[in-house]
Amino acid sequence: MSKPSKKYISIQKTIRSYDYEYYILDDPSISDHEYDELFRELKQIESEHPDWITPESPSQRVGIKPENDFDTFKHFQPMLSLANAFNEDDLNNFHDRILKNLGADKQIDYFCEPKMDGAAVSLIYEEGILVRGVTRGDGNLGEDITSNIRTIRSIPLILKESKSPFPTMIEVRGEVFISKPDFETLNLSAEKNGEKIFANPRNAAAGSLRQLDPAITSSRPLAFFAHGIGLCQGKKFIDLQEIFSVFVSWGLPVNNLNKLSSSIDECLNYFKDVESSRDSIPFEIDGVVFKVNELSLQKQLGEIARSPRWAIAHKFPAEEVHTEIEKIEFQVGRTGILTPVAKLKTVNVGGVNVSNCTLHNLDELRRLDPRVGDGAVIKRAGDVIPKMVKVIPKKNNRADAVEPPKKCPSCQSAIAHNYQSEWTIFDTSKSMPVKKFSSSYEAQKFVESNHSENLSVLEEHLDTPFIKCTGKNSCPEIFQGKFTHFVSRKAMDIDGLGQEILFTLINKKFIKDFADIYSLSEHRAELEKLERFGEKSVDNLIKSIDKSSSVELYKLVFSLGIEEVGETTARNLANIFGSIEAIQKSSFEDLIAVPDIGPRVAAKIVDHFADTENIVSLKALLPYLNIANPDISASEKDMKFLGLQIAITGKISPMSREEVKNLLMSEGAKVTSSISKKTNFLIAGENAGSKLEKAKSLGVRIIEAADIKSFINDPKKFL
Repeated sequence: MSKPSKKYISIQKTIRSYDYEYYILDDPSISDHEYDELFRELKQIESEHPDWITPESPSQRVGIKPENDFDTFKHFQPMLSLANAFNEDDLNNFHDRILKNLGADKQIDYFCEPKMDGAAVSLIYEEGILVRGVTRGDGNLGEDITSNIRTIRSIPLILKESKSPFPTMIEVRGEVFISKPDFETLNLSAEKNGEKIFANPRNAAAGSLRQLDPAITSSRPLAFFAHGIGLCQGKKFIDLQEIFSVFVSWGLPVNNLNKLSSSIDECLNYFKDVESSRDSIPFEIDGVVFKVNELSLQKQLGEIARSPRWAIAHKFPAEEVHTEIEKIEFQVGRTGILTPVAKLKTVNVGGVNVSNCTLHNLDELRRLDPRVGDGAVIKRAGDVIPKMVKVIPKKNNRADAVEPPKKCPSCQSAIAHNYQSEWTIFDTSKSMPVKKFSSSYEAQKFVESNHSENLSVLEEHLDTPFIKCTGKNSCPEIFQGKFTHFVSRKAMDIDGLGQEILFTLINKKFIKDFADIYSLSEHRAELEKLERFGEKSVDNLIKSIDKSSSVELYKLVFSLGIEEVGETTARNLANIFGSIEAIQKSSFEDLIAVPDIGPRVAAKIVDHFADTENIVSLKALLPYLNIANPDISASEKDMKFLGLQIAITGKISPMSREEVKNLLMSEGAKVTSSISKKTNFLIAGENAGSKLEKAKSLGVRIIEAADIKSFINDPKKFL
């Protein structure tokens, strides 16, 4: 066996340094291309000298597959679980027990860390070289997952040399996790490829670590934070603060939210700070951990049962709770789509009482298979709508599976599957498909342009997971939903026409069409006699209706409730056509030339304005309105943000987010609610959340709060 060359050793060391910059510091100093070239050179040398390869080589991140299940490994020191605190009293009692056990009333420093919601592991380093990675298991015995641990790029295979020498052997304890943005991307990719969708980042991380094929683990966006040690031979530490400082010098990733506190009151303030910023933290946490900082005091305090006396986990209010399914109903939306909704035994989730949970569509209903009497795990994060993440089937006499209704539960009209169509071009001379289109217009145009008698068009129905009421305006739910949308803030913005008042006026037959809203002043005396109405309230309502009659064209278009026409599409229609009359007369060909309007949406717009009922309704409404039409004489080239996709996150001031959004859209921007590779800019206000982290990871340009005004005035400076 020949001795490895200095060049080979140098390349290994250089790659490890770049890995540290990229995965730990998030600040690479070379391009991906330069890194790839260096890595290719390493692989070339190793192909010529396979006897030089050691497990620590950067090329050996993905090892061989285990032949069977993982071997077990006994931890040198047990990986203990933590006792929990759920309120201030629990935390103060923990502190009092510390003082009592130490037999002195003295200042205790606590090391504070976010409690990661991932998979606990132990990494064993000998003389600075990673030799084994083990799951927590039962605390004494774990599974040897070394091959998979080695694939995680943020875990160094060899520790960085520093002023602090390596111990002979050390167990580095920590957490493997997947960040929120990476988890979202992982599930989107899985959904696209027809693969399993993960319930949460914790399950995804734990499942990824236990893959028998390291290549699968390597494909998952796993990360690691070190948070303590087990057995350590050949080196002495004084406290946790020193341990974490040394970890950083060795290239081990640690959580930058960690903090040293000198009192239990400071600990409580730390808890409140972390809890208040929880939604903006880019990884899942379920509380914070407080540990006595000094190791000699930890030893003096010892353990009780399976928990150390010197540490406690202060948990956040539960965001995942168990409850029972009492009923499953189908609710009708304003477009007629029926959505399955679970009625639950009321339960508090994240500080909010939850008794309903949407199941979204038929695919989700089939996947979860919830039934009356089953248990359910409900999750709610921040202000997000409650989600059912798991069903726990009733053990005995389980109810029948839920079947979609054949008639609308509101109006008893027939239910139809909300089909989409696809048009396939066939070459009859070869009996084979040539091309597929999502619109009959494009398909026919293709046939005409090819001037071939051998081409024919076949329309196919593509089933979707949605079912729809066919009752249209005769269905009370559709009818009421249409008006709720029409008066909403982003549409006609009629303050004072809340749902309860609106439904009362509909039920009393004061409102049968949009135009009736604007003639309510003619029924003032009758309105004042209604329950909960009076002279002042009717007066305020009529003033609000009068105010809304002056409306921008895009808001009017949006208020009409045309299927799949949101704010952005409504604004594009207004900016291109300039008047409601021009939009009404627009052809399919005209519409698909509008930005962000495809064949399906174009067809829905044409159908809406061809419907006799809609024609009559709009004709009656227009005389009451003073519509502000945009100036379409200005060239699109003059729009400052034309063609740019922009997202907004955080608190914006002095302008509101809505004002910024409207201004951007009026200048041609597409303002989105999510971040993707297509996003050009993210405007990040105060308390920007996980969108900011995702934007950074995708290389999206960030506009800071202080630069918003300058960006709006002259975006070219930031391109």
